[in-house]
Amino acid sequence: MPSDSDDVFLQVKKWCIEDRIFKLKLPDKEGFTWAIECSYPFKHPQPASIVVLNPTNTDFIVIQILMKMSPQHLDAFMKKGPPAVHVFYNKLQVMFLEKDVTFNIDRNQHTWVISDQIHFDGLSKNEMFKAIRHVHNAMILGNIYIEEILQMAFMPVWKKGKGEGGQGSGFYQ
Repeated sequence: MPSDSDDVFLQVKKWCIEDRIFKLKLPDKEGFTWAIECSYPFKHPQPASIVVLNPTNTDFIVIQILMKMSPQHLDAFMKKGPPAVHVFYNKLQVMFLEKDVTFNIDRNQHTWVISDQIHFDGLSKNEMFKAIRHVHNAMILGNIYIEEILQMAFMPVWKKGKGEGGQGSGFYQ
């Protein structure tokens, strides 16, 4: 595999075009040498937007997906209450750790980035597409968890008061 960032860009772009997932080269931006947006999987009615990029002054590529909770899901979570949101984000973090993907969750904006990286010396078409599937599958599981948590029944959480016992976990299935 080429070790120069420009050569890697050309090779990655070629592979994406061959597999018909190439969408466009993203405009140059501070922080990365180049970036490509892909639509994965090919010919899917609702493909995910996946970005493959090379951070500036590095010898690796990053494959990432940015997720944002839909307003409808956010509204449904807010109606369920704080325990539902807490359970969702905890379950999401555990899943990302189990799937061995890098992640960054912004609970205030209800967004999360799922990513994986491959160093140039280990980069092949097969490894790149494994990483793409890896982050894509983690994204799908995150979407499944949203629906799963919204199907749970949550009990009200009471504040501990004078003469009262402790409180439960706030949810049950």
